[in-house]
Amino acid sequence: MEFDDVIRLRRSTRAYTEEQITEEELRQILDAAQLAPIAGADYSMTHLTVVQDPQVMQAIREACMLHRRSDGAPIDPTRGVPTLIMVSATGPSDDLIEYCNVACAIENMTLAATNLGLGSCYLWGYLKKLRQHPEVIEKLQIPEGYTILSSLGVGYAADPLVAREPEPKLGVNRV
Repeated sequence: MEFDDVIRLRRSTRAYTEEQITEEELRQILDAAQLAPIAGADYSMTHLTVVQDPQVMQAIREACMLHRRSDGAPIDPTRGVPTLIMVSATGPSDDLIEYCNVACAIENMTLAATNLGLGSCYLWGYLKKLRQHPEVIEKLQIPEGYTILSSLGVGYAADPLVAREPEPKLGVNRV
């Protein structure tokens, strides 16, 4: 797929099929994270945790359910993804570079997922609730000294990815 096509197709997917992504698709996504621009090329500051075990996913969902919809149903904070890739880092340092490193890794993974025709969603909001459940975090086997800073949900989109054209949304200042 051409790079412009990937950029135009990439969007936050909010509904997925139950089918798990293949090992090859996962490998390509993780490879993309390994190519992210990490500050000082110090990759030891960043760690990836892949969650695909249905029981662990259910524990995360139950610990982090969000506000209820108007019909009373809870909102799944993981959007029903079959694969969750958590990105952790050491620190944070005074300049918070760890957040930039994590964002770069996630962006690379979203583009790789889109290139493979997969849906993805940058998932961050549920982490505050997850931190209140050390028993669930323990199941993730995060290495000592690392903190989950963000995550990416990946799977087969319930609806096809649709290309879009760029619209001016960001302010631009030329000097």
